[in-house]
Amino acid sequence: MAKLLPLVCLCASFLLFSCTSGKKKSAITGLSELGIPDSVYIPNHAGGFRISYYGLDKLIEVTNPWDSTLTPDYFFIDNSGQHSIKGIPVIKAPVTNWSAFSSSQVVLADILGVLETLKSVAEPEYISNQQIKNGLQSEAVKNVGMASMPDLEVILLSHPQFIFVSPFKDNQYDQLREAGLVVVPDAGYLESSPLGRTEWIIFFGAFFNLEKEALHYFINAKSAYQEVQQQLAEVKIKPTIITGYLFQDIWFLPAGESYIATLFRDAGASYPYSETPGKGSLALDFEKVFHDTHQCEYWVLTVNHPGKFGYGDLAAMDVRYADFGAFKNRKVICSNTSSSGYFERGWVEPHAVLMDLAKAFHPDIFSQHQPVYFTFIDKE
Repeated sequence: MAKLLPLVCLCASFLLFSCTSGKKKSAITGLSELGIPDSVYIPNHAGGFRISYYGLDKLIEVTNPWDSTLTPDYFFIDNSGQHSIKGIPVIKAPVTNWSAFSSSQVVLADILGVLETLKSVAEPEYISNQQIKNGLQSEAVKNVGMASMPDLEVILLSHPQFIFVSPFKDNQYDQLREAGLVVVPDAGYLESSPLGRTEWIIFFGAFFNLEKEALHYFINAKSAYQEVQQQLAEVKIKPTIITGYLFQDIWFLPAGESYIATLFRDAGASYPYSETPGKGSLALDFEKVFHDTHQCEYWVLTVNHPGKFGYGDLAAMDVRYADFGAFKNRKVICSNTSSSGYFERGWVEPHAVLMDLAKAFHPDIFSQHQPVYFTFIDKE
């Protein structure tokens, strides 16, 4: 990581100092004990969290990603040892033992240099970090099983100060909470913009008092992303693209306000469903997708395939794929997630993902870029 920017510069750019009057009152009585914060961090791109500072201490607020009218989750980071908050989980600094239920949290821990404090993980088969793999082998890091059905006994024996989870609407981790464990919803994956997802590194860093380092990382990623956007601002020709493939006879495609649709737009491409409302997915049948997209110039795919993935493998998935123009003209772009690390790291390196796509769509502008996550399938 490059040398850190001065704290004064970071604060001037990102911290908003303001009175909290006009905010809705929370049902949690402990909040009234804190009074007005000294400062508040409000994300510029993310929409799911905020951080309020009270001297050396801080209150981290996480909005329910499916219903913002519900009372948020609150977590109080105690650096001073001077506060006792009713009804709010208190995490005493420094953090020396925590649990990760997603490989993305392992990536953030690596970026911010706190891997040694990670003592238990879920679904280690999706974790590529060698330090954690070594820890699992030596049992210094415990395997708690599946994220959706963790081994409660193993977790309790590990004594984590908190557990980072990726929240799902139908799994609120009540069993863990009832056992007295602090469950922190890390909802960054639900953000609809690339920079919004990356900004969650600041949320993560706040638990370890590493906001400065997290801000610095985010500033660099944002700057690199916006530099690519600026290079594409004057592009007149925007090639058409299709993405995804059939799954159990349904073709799921990103809606027009989604994370992927935003990436396509920022990469200087024309996506047929870019005007379709929604931040989630569209569920269409083959005939509809073929009618709308069979003449698209490019096809962007993510697959999980052992070894090299080729056009023969794509045709073997469904012979009708060979009728798409992008297949015929050998313009299929792919990230083979069995080896690319796209789902693990791509979200925190949006500039690299954007550059990969931009190079494919506009090779004359980005001829020197070496692909990181997405590249053309080799012609056979």
